[in-house]
Amino acid sequence: MTLTDPGRLAGVRLAATVVLLRERAAGDPQVFMLRRSARSPFMPDTLVFPGGAVDPDDGPEGSDEAFDAAARRECREEAGVALEARDLHWFDTWLTPAAEPRRYFARFYLARLTEGEFEDAAADGHETHEGRWATPAELLAAWQREEVDLPPPTLCTLMRLADERRAGLVGLPAALVHEPILPKGLLQPDADGEARLVVVLPHDPAYPELPGDGVPAPARVADLPHRLVRAGRTWRLC
Repeated sequence: MTLTDPGRLAGVRLAATVVLLRERAAGDPQVFMLRRSARSPFMPDTLVFPGGAVDPDDGPEGSDEAFDAAARRECREEAGVALEARDLHWFDTWLTPAAEPRRYFARFYLARLTEGEFEDAAADGHETHEGRWATPAELLAAWQREEVDLPPPTLCTLMRLADERRAGLVGLPAALVHEPILPKGLLQPDADGEARLVVVLPHDPAYPELPGDGVPAPARVADLPHRLVRAGRTWRLC
């Protein structure tokens, strides 16, 4: 199935997410993260990059212009970061599994910043809270301690950043990121017999046989986990 044209996906909203990557002379680069409101109907109380749905005023539906405009608008509205004419590099695309009641076709962009830029970035206090600059390694350590909840696409992106594969985020041509990463979901019993939600990525051997919309595994998923499981308050590797 080819899903490069999001206009073919009934009931799926278009969205744009921005990784604000701020270099430092001494130490690893930092990214800016926001905690979504606990009352949000989608991914409540999770730590995410700035982003949100594409609006009709952003441009023609499904166009590069609309995604780009949405990315810049969401950074301004959610984090107080005005990117203006700064280059945005589209490095990834994710599609919410078919089993989810709210589905998003989301482009992920990278904005490279210099040391000290946007020190005053802050959450809007409505949709998002607790804005913070931190290194990917610091955020993953907080996730390991179960202090923060990271949605699967956010977790996978931070793992790439912490593993010094930033060249992979800026080096991929747009032609290689058109096809979305489309996980599938399944319920799997744990040791106590309780059903747990498992997210299965396209390069997992069992993926083709699982129910739900599927896509061939894009080459860029090869270094990502095969599966993530919802365990307690967070997603864990499995």
